[in-house]
Amino acid sequence: MENRKFNISVSIEGIQLPLTVSSAEEEKIYRSAASNIQGRVQKLRNMYPNLKNDKYYYVMAMLNTAVEALRTTNRNATQPFYDMMDGLEAEIDECLKKK
Repeated sequence: MENRKFNISVSIEGIQLPLTVSSAEEEKIYRSAASNIQGRVQKLRNMYPNLKNDKYYYVMAMLNTAVEALRTTNRNATQPFYDMMDGLEAEIDECLKKK
């Protein structure tokens, strides 16, 4: 099967970013991410209207995005263990009820 690439462009803060994606699904993800970042920057502008310059909004948006990504990664990394522990506790409870 042929690996097709598609050229797209997304805009954040009026900056056009040319990208190459491999599928419509990937394009949707990039467009959603760009929209998310734009929304974060705008929210920060509304919350902190007196920052020195735009760089502060961009850096704060990047920091918020990175923190969210790390929290999600950590949550996904530990969830299987919590699920396993819940299952073991249920089995123990069941065994204790039989006695």
